[in-house]
Amino acid sequence: MSTESINRKTRNYAVKLKKLHHYPAVVVGAEHSRHKSVASSGLLESNKMVKKLRHKLKTIGNLYERKNGNTLGCCAETNAGNKILIKKPYLSLNEIKFATPLRPRTMQIISTCKNCKLTFN
Repeated sequence: MSTESINRKTRNYAVKLKKLHHYPAVVVGAEHSRHKSVASSGLLESNKMVKKLRHKLKTIGNLYERKNGNTLGCCAETNAGNKILIKKPYLSLNEIKFATPLRPRTMQIISTCKNCKLTFN
């Protein structure tokens, strides 16, 4: 699956959520090799977060507190990236590639936040 197809999966997921009148702030797809995941923003409990991801986020600030304009650990990238890391725990965080983030309510393209750039780049 190419980046184009993970972008398509992200868009399809956003459209599905919009039809269901479920409006998380952002949805995004993540991929590494054959492993793909699409997720929305929202709370990901610390005990369900892969250890290396949790530790990286904690270098930025306190989990679930506002940092750089967003709540740390609640981004769609964190949720989608965590799903990939569960399947492939040996990956480095910067090996995960992300689709273009979308806001389901408006289908607007959303910029990746500073927290996610610091986490995954």
